Amino acid sequence: MEMSMPPEPDLPAAARAVGALLAPVVACLRGDDEGVRLLLDDTCDSGVAEEAVRAAPAIVRVYLRLAPPPDGAAGIVREFSGAAIDRFGDPGVVTLGAECLHVARVPAAVEEMARAVFVDDALARGDRHALEGAVASCWWCARESARLRDVDPIAEAAAICRYVARVA
Repeated sequence: MEMSMPPEPDLPAAARAVGALLAPVVACLRGDDEGVRLLLDDTCDSGVAEEAVRAAPAIVRVYLRLAPPPDGAAGIVREFSGAAIDRFGDPGVVTLGAECLHVARVPAAVEEMARAVFVDDALARGDRHALEGAVASCWWCARESARLRDVDPIAEAAAICRYVARVA
């Protein structure tokens, strides 16, 4: 007699998108390049890259808001390009990450429109490339925001995933 596992509960789309985005971010924080590659492949193959890219500015906004004043968020944004080119080596990924950071900082009144433009522009470059840019921006914000507050960025990313899964 074959035993089967109970079906996995159907997570809301927002929770799946955040998980698909933060999983490679955590792998990136750990320095696991092969894990990042596999997770990006899986996200692209499963068809949730667009939702993950759409979630990126909201995740970046969370990390920027957590950064301590007076200059925490501004410093994270200012130092992104240099750090991202060192880590990813691809100017296109850095450009998309910078665009994501910009969208995360626009006023609430135009955030939805700015996010739509960002997602459309990013996806026009291909799902994989768009996802890499989103991961780059989230990786840097997670790393630096946590460093500035002296917390573990991996534990914090896991907490954000749990939170979004509960409220999504």
